[in-house]
Amino acid sequence: MSRKHKIFWKIIRPCIAWPLAKLKFGYTYDVPKNLPENYLVLSNHVTDFDPILVGLSFKRQMFFVGSEHISRWKFFYKLLRFFFAPIMRYKGSVASQTVLEVLRKTRSGENVCIFAEGTRSWDGLTNPILPSTGKMAKKAGCGLVTYRLTGGYFVSPNWAEGGTRRGPFHGSVVNIYTKEQLAAMSAQEVNESICRDLHEDAYARQKADPKAYKGKQLAVRMENLLYFCPLCGKMETLSSQKDTVTCSACGGSFTYDQYGMLHGLDYDTMTEAARWQRQQMALLAEKNTPITAPSVTVRTVENHIETELPGGELSMDREAISWGETRIALEIISEMAMHGRHALVFTAGKVYYELLIPAESNTLKFLHFYEECKKIPAEKSVN
Repeated sequence: MSRKHKIFWKIIRPCIAWPLAKLKFGYTYDVPKNLPENYLVLSNHVTDFDPILVGLSFKRQMFFVGSEHISRWKFFYKLLRFFFAPIMRYKGSVASQTVLEVLRKTRSGENVCIFAEGTRSWDGLTNPILPSTGKMAKKAGCGLVTYRLTGGYFVSPNWAEGGTRRGPFHGSVVNIYTKEQLAAMSAQEVNESICRDLHEDAYARQKADPKAYKGKQLAVRMENLLYFCPLCGKMETLSSQKDTVTCSACGGSFTYDQYGMLHGLDYDTMTEAARWQRQQMALLAEKNTPITAPSVTVRTVENHIETELPGGELSMDREAISWGETRIALEIISEMAMHGRHALVFTAGKVYYELLIPAESNTLKFLHFYEECKKIPAEKSVN
């Protein structure tokens, strides 16, 4: 383990990370006792600052797995690499090299933290965790620590761009598993334990014990998540201001309050709104109704180097995603994901693409359409 990184951890954690977490979020955390000799930490993912927040609970230095796109932030990434040496993962790709690097570190006695969902929650529910996660934890040759962040969805909603809100936000260890315990469990049993420990239903917790999360721009950019109007069903007709979202098609509106609740709809949570929306998207995929965006900036990324490609109008149907003269069959896309709110990434063959969609268009709808298309049986998809 690098002595330099251990020293930085001891300095930055109490002197910089703790004041930042306290001032920005009012964050609180527990410090666990009786940790294994070395360990893999798996946490849920709710804010862009989660590595700082989770790290506060652990006095011993550890490495974090982060999205590859931060390696292209030039000067800022140089600082991150110097102080923390993060392990990079290409979202929207098979992460075999990332897993190998994690295993190399844990087997050499180092500690590693992974945000097991791979992306922040959009609707208040923990995202699905890959079944291979349990297998990786068993192979790590160390202990496993599961960690849960609660309240973060309301403090900093993934869809929001109106600043953070102040309200209860806490992080704590859920369970500690020794390497002997992991060895006695099957990979499926380990994965089931991870999914159970990391599961967070923000709205169930909020309804059981309501807490206020105060802010000035509570509903701003909710259209990053909601691409269908919940009132009339039209696509990309919503706009937001302060605590209100309005539809340009039907003229209707609804509000979002400091408890994270919706008013003016048939349901009162973002979880329910997102569930309804996925049902509508599934219908579009079933009917093979294309979805589009007026323009897209396209680049490929290899060894953290970007190469710009011609862009144009973006379209996706059940067979392919296309822009300009480029058309890529969905069947050769191994994975698709997002980083941030406007970048769609995927691997086709051996090429890693990054599509930057303007804020005026919704990006999440393309990811959801792709996921719904993948659920349709192949024999039905070709008809």
